[in-house]
Amino acid sequence: MGCLSCHRIIYFDILRILATLGVMILHISAQNWDSISVTSFQWQTFNFFDSIVRWTVPIFVMISGAIFLDGDIIIKKIYKKNILKIITAFIFWSTLYGLLALNQGTSVKNVCVQVIRGHYHMWFLFMIVGLYLIVPLVKKIVESPVLTKYFLALALIFSFIIPQILTILTYVSKTFENAINTGIENINLQFTAGYIIYFVLGYYLSKTDISKQIRYIIYVLSILGFAITILGSSLISVRTNEPNSTLYGYFTLNVLMESLGLFVFFKYNVVSIKISGKMQIIITKLSNYSFGAYLVHAMVIEQLNNIFGLNTLSFNPILSVFAITFIVFVVSFLVSYICNHIVLLKKYIV
Repeated sequence: MGCLSCHRIIYFDILRILATLGVMILHISAQNWDSISVTSFQWQTFNFFDSIVRWTVPIFVMISGAIFLDGDIIIKKIYKKNILKIITAFIFWSTLYGLLALNQGTSVKNVCVQVIRGHYHMWFLFMIVGLYLIVPLVKKIVESPVLTKYFLALALIFSFIIPQILTILTYVSKTFENAINTGIENINLQFTAGYIIYFVLGYYLSKTDISKQIRYIIYVLSILGFAITILGSSLISVRTNEPNSTLYGYFTLNVLMESLGLFVFFKYNVVSIKISGKMQIIITKLSNYSFGAYLVHAMVIEQLNNIFGLNTLSFNPILSVFAITFIVFVVSFLVSYICNHIVLLKKYIV
């Protein structure tokens, strides 16, 4: 979530804010996702909201890739500025979440384990540090357009298409699925697996001029991706009579299509909108506060439930998701705003 350059690209800022909001919606809609009947109106509502924001993490990673793989790479700066800040932020916030758990009756042993692992949403920090560590290596790939396309092609085949086929085969024949899966594992093509795909894709899309015709195709595929996530998750869950998150995965073709469409849409359409100087300042500030808001939002969600008993089952699920999201967004960004105006906290934890 850091930045190597002070140069601002407005659609990155807007996407970062929307992705932060999307993560809040995702975690709020997931609050009671697995505790109620999949045939209920409440569950179907939560599935809808959860499905339409599955692009959030891929978009975060794509923005980081577009920024970190652009320009000169200074390894010392990455470690000193970006990685160090994420480590100190993790230690601070993980400890704070641990203390809250201790106050709520969690044993000291379990709290220590939680502090080491981090709160459920802090897995992102581990992942992004891993990507920062290999920036100098990945930079060598993206310096060559041919290598970049080759990398993305391998990633598409081995990390999206084949796994999706294997998932479908689980519903057809477990024997075939196991046989193919064994073969793929033996190839051991880990280099093009994981979030590095979105990292490289973000850079590639930010630097590539995409024709209108291709853009329209991408938008149609994106809409299809959203539809598959929503309807597919609902149908599978109802059929199995239990919540199914298979199509929520960040390495499914439907989520890839969602993420691809949104990134391209904002790249080509934000520039056509007249944004006043004052609005640009607001967008920039909110973007800067998004890291802190991301770190604190889970705490706000939990405390609303623990202290006030406010959760997505408190009243109509549509209204509850909107209302809780609004509260969480405002409080989280307010906390981040305050932290960003305290020099030491701004430098090390937000």
